[in-house]
Amino acid sequence: MVAVADATAVIMTVLVFMGQRVWRDIFFTEPPPGTMEVQATGQQFNWFFHYAGADGVFGRTDAKLMSQENPIGVDRKDPAAKDDVQSGEMHVIVGNPVKVRLRSKDVIHSFFLPNMRYKQDAVPGMSIQVGFTPTKTGKFEIACAELCGNGHYRMRAFLYVDKDAQDFNNWMKQQLAEQSSGN
Repeated sequence: MVAVADATAVIMTVLVFMGQRVWRDIFFTEPPPGTMEVQATGQQFNWFFHYAGADGVFGRTDAKLMSQENPIGVDRKDPAAKDDVQSGEMHVIVGNPVKVRLRSKDVIHSFFLPNMRYKQDAVPGMSIQVGFTPTKTGKFEIACAELCGNGHYRMRAFLYVDKDAQDFNNWMKQQLAEQSSGN
């Protein structure tokens, strides 16, 4: 019986050391240059996405500014926020690395892209950085894989993988125009 326990300990130790390299490569490496950054915020029962505008700088956010029209609380008086876009859908470019900064406003949510075999929890009070590179264009469901309340079944959004930067930039311009006309 002792030999089995010793063998199990050796196997577990080997697996931990092998897994450390994979963990480091996923969570502790800097994203390559040109990586698109998106901030994803979960709230019962929606996902919201925040993009830095043409200046590449995210504007300040403030919980006091959160409303139905401004779910993330972007401070439009901040010069860096003038060109920021917030949306209920996520757009990225095929073949371009993406860094997602996950947040939650209320409970634990799980950012799940089943078609890309990608899942990470969003925890209140934490900003969790993860990344992926989309390999094909299309529309993909973003689900919440954490039971987050009675309306959990309807908490989903869509990831649109655009074919090129021009398609993405056209979408950004359209979103910015809609936001500007709403103010």
